[in-house]
Amino acid sequence: MQKKTIIVLVVAVLILGGGLFYESTLYTDLDIDMEGYVPIEERGYESTDSLISAMELNEIKDRDDVAVIDFRRADAYAMGHIPGAIQVWRSDVTDPDHEYAGMRISHEGLANWLGENGISNDDTVVVYTSGGGHDAARMWWMMTMLGHEDVRLLDGQLDFWRALDYDIALSSPGRDAVEYEMGEVDESWLVTADDMLAAIDDENINIVDTRNNDEYTGAMQRNPAERAGRIPTPIWIEWTENLNEDNLIKTADELRDIYEAEGVTPDKAAYNYCQSGVRSSHTTFVLSQLLGYEDVANYDGSWIEWSAREDLPIESDQ
Repeated sequence: MQKKTIIVLVVAVLILGGGLFYESTLYTDLDIDMEGYVPIEERGYESTDSLISAMELNEIKDRDDVAVIDFRRADAYAMGHIPGAIQVWRSDVTDPDHEYAGMRISHEGLANWLGENGISNDDTVVVYTSGGGHDAARMWWMMTMLGHEDVRLLDGQLDFWRALDYDIALSSPGRDAVEYEMGEVDESWLVTADDMLAAIDDENINIVDTRNNDEYTGAMQRNPAERAGRIPTPIWIEWTENLNEDNLIKTADELRDIYEAEGVTPDKAAYNYCQSGVRSSHTTFVLSQLLGYEDVANYDGSWIEWSAREDLPIESDQ
């Protein structure tokens, strides 16, 4: 059995000034059985267009029409990243003036950021982070709404890349700025608090809570949420259920078994939420891109907004 192991180096859990909770991982120890590796194209996904393997990225990363985005804090990026990657963090693509913390930047603001960092409309964009990849999935979601045609998640994230002993850079030259042209924005990927409220009593819509069990039951209240609990009538499937222990995404059959067993089926819409629309972006990616569900959307405000609005109902097991 061929295995590759890398060293663990983890930054402690931090609380941002705005109260958002995250774990910044430089990279995670992986014990990989390459003999048991299932290639992306053999996992039975409805489409593989939005997911790329470390092996394929290693082949194309130096092309001029390929832009790689490292969605981690600047200090983690400086400790090692995929050569040529552009660093971005949540504070770069969230709205600092919004009433609720963690809300996405405007479409125009995202287009400006892409252009300033040398990313054009025709580029193939590959986004990665460390750990399971929820931050990368949020960037995918935002760029997909913006209308970018070719944006992909790196399967296994930086951890799998490192485990394969691919090149790591400590610094990378920036790309020359370009004009990113606004295309046709598709906000069908986005749901609001009003949409979620209407979904509570709609048997054709599944509300999917992607947080951990303590958040779901109300045992944990993460800052800056105002109340503990959940949106009424959700189906709880934590986003990490999408992943194997090596951070690779599970096969289509495995994913279908998980979601369909809980009633999340392709004949119903799926409205996903978490604390701030980050973890739920990963579930949005999996359901729409890999399983082919046609009506999938992400609640950007998520629990931060919902818990702050006293006019909105909650459930709790506490």
